[in-house]
Amino acid sequence: MRERVAYARGSAGLPRACALLVCGLFMYTTPAYAAPPLVLVVAADASDFVLAAGGTIAKMAEAGSAVYVIRVTNDEKDSWGLPPEETALRARAEADSAARALGVKEAISLGYRAAELADVSFSGIRDRLIFYIRHYKPSVMFIPNPYSEYDRVLDRYYTGAAAEDAFRVAALENFQLPHGDVGLAPHLTPELYYYAQPLDPRRKEPESTATFVPRPKSVDIASTLPKKLAAAAALKTSNESTARRLKARLDATGRRLPILDTVDESSIKRLAEINVRGLGTTEEFRYAGVEFRIPRKYR
Repeated sequence: MRERVAYARGSAGLPRACALLVCGLFMYTTPAYAAPPLVLVVAADASDFVLAAGGTIAKMAEAGSAVYVIRVTNDEKDSWGLPPEETALRARAEADSAARALGVKEAISLGYRAAELADVSFSGIRDRLIFYIRHYKPSVMFIPNPYSEYDRVLDRYYTGAAAEDAFRVAALENFQLPHGDVGLAPHLTPELYYYAQPLDPRRKEPESTATFVPRPKSVDIASTLPKKLAAAAALKTSNESTARRLKARLDATGRRLPILDTVDESSIKRLAEINVRGLGTTEEFRYAGVEFRIPRKYR
């Protein structure tokens, strides 16, 4: 994890009292972690956080962090030949197995129907996430990047937008006042990772400002790739759905993929492994670190 960020003294043009006040605020918002930071992961569906951030999450868990995952939807539509109820039950069990493979301490499902978040209250999802932020008091959060382009799974947009707002307002005391009645105080999370599968062709562009625009951050996950592979393999229902839908598209267009000549447990597992390995041993994020809230000119 990042160490505490050093800051510069106030410039001559800034009154000393103001400089001390700003520096004091910066010190308050950039804690040095005495212990491995607690990590809270928000995900729209099980496969997204596994494929986009699984290796990084596993590295943090290996380093001693307690990691919790909040899965917003049931994944009940991502199956082949199964009714929604059976799909939801299997998806939950498999999401739990995938999380355990990464070293996650607990995975929680909010139970919303997949692909229907557009009709769900934005503030309703946000306020439920505020509860978990104040309950767990994370030092680091991972959320789907709502600014990613060309991702057709819109649940990730709705989840990411609600999670980003929850990250911001969980620190404000006038949001969800009843929380105070049960001892849940406002909480500011210092670090935020925006994750997304590599779909945006502009994701490597340099940022215009390092202060208020989350900047690119890459994490080498070569050491935890086996855990990511195991987590992805645990998502058997969605993996079968992916394989059979791909096979159907190939057949419909007169094409052939040798690995899918026979769709069985072995070929489905191999296809999932190829997918994960094809993502490489580096995971990319938009990262808003501990210095994100204080402009550099004040430091």
